[in-house]
Amino acid sequence: MGSILIKHGLVLSMNERIGTISDGAVYIEGDEIVDVGKTSTLLQKYRGETVIDASNMVVLPGLVNTHVHFYQSVLRGSCDTAPLVDWCNKTLFPLCRLMLEESLEGCHDILYYSNLLSCVELIKSGTTTASNMDIFPLLLSPEGDYVLCRHPIRAAIESGLREVYAPHMADMWIPDDLIRPRELMIDSLKRLYEEFHESADGRVRLMVSLSTPFNCSQEMIQEALDFSMRYGIGMQIHLSETMYEVELIRKKYNVYPAEYLDKLGLFSARPFVAVHCVWLTDNEMELLRKHGVGVSYNPESNMKLASGVPPVARLLKMGIKIGIGTDGAASNDNLDMFEEMRSAALLQKSSTGDPSTLSAEEVLRMATIDGARVLGIDKDVGSIEHGKKADIILVNLKAPHLQPVNNVYRLIVYCARGSDVDTSIINGEIVMRNRQLLKIDEGEIIGKINQLAGRIKKVVEL
Repeated sequence: MGSILIKHGLVLSMNERIGTISDGAVYIEGDEIVDVGKTSTLLQKYRGETVIDASNMVVLPGLVNTHVHFYQSVLRGSCDTAPLVDWCNKTLFPLCRLMLEESLEGCHDILYYSNLLSCVELIKSGTTTASNMDIFPLLLSPEGDYVLCRHPIRAAIESGLREVYAPHMADMWIPDDLIRPRELMIDSLKRLYEEFHESADGRVRLMVSLSTPFNCSQEMIQEALDFSMRYGIGMQIHLSETMYEVELIRKKYNVYPAEYLDKLGLFSARPFVAVHCVWLTDNEMELLRKHGVGVSYNPESNMKLASGVPPVARLLKMGIKIGIGTDGAASNDNLDMFEEMRSAALLQKSSTGDPSTLSAEEVLRMATIDGARVLGIDKDVGSIEHGKKADIILVNLKAPHLQPVNNVYRLIVYCARGSDVDTSIINGEIVMRNRQLLKIDEGEIIGKINQLAGRIKKVVEL
């Protein structure tokens, strides 16, 4: 990997002690940040095998996307008039059947290239860490072959992305032909953990994931929790995303979803990520605070599916950790965290009627260091400081929509776009320079996706 010296940039460290540094510099050796400070100071101390002039650029920690479904990139632009349940039946389940059918033919192109396409988009729009909640039981053959599950990890490794891989399990509600026995899912998760956890120089980590409270039996929930505790890895779940979910749980168990999970002891996993959290009661919010649960806020997906507005301002006041996620391209249409930051702020201001709700700096923290805290990886990523992994992006400020540079935090959150990201460094390796990907072939991936689109259109209601 060698050493990299970034000089003459406007450094937003997202570390309270270091703060913002004008004419700043960052020195990297191997996969770690060694030093950050004024350019004049670092030039006296370091040379750098690779020197990057960041004049007219903002130097940021790589963005942390706390919730994505990589495989959904091939569903971009699909079904924009259906609520979540109908959307699953029209797009999601047919795609999964097609992937399994392709697998039986000895081919895995749709899954592999859809994941690669997501990696391309994520890296090119500034994400360096993404939590990929895969659709685990639907990617297992009836015999429990987990070969399909390797392809999302393979795509991330090849692209250079840092991935938290969280294949979610379910054993109820989904169509019978896509349900797999719990023991097969747990056994496959164990094999995935043994093969990939902390692989690719630590870039790949696994978490245990459950789909929702209403499509997982109590036995499934307990087995997932047992696995999490046994292997010391965190857990994730979609929680209170829709009123449909809330009403199902209320009708069946006479409690609200977070109360139900608390009774089962699920929040004892560390870290625990609750995705969406749109329809929380006061008591549920207190339960999340009490157990240190982190929340993944996905504003654009919530808006597109008309799921509702999460009470983010209240959660923040309670001290609950919140990160930002894009969700999948099927329910968002893009994976641009800059666009998601803008939407995250505007949705809360609009819904509360208070323009002071969510400052730009708070939102940028959600997309960086707080997102890392939600995923339990803030010791490694999320800020630019000595000893952390070198996950850094450079945002070019030369475009008209980024002039003049008044308040840089507001500029990044409200004005910048993913296409303004010039350079991306992940784990000390330059994976994009001058907007050119250096580890994977963007043109080849897009070409392959367009070849596969015809098969997808035949089975998915677009």
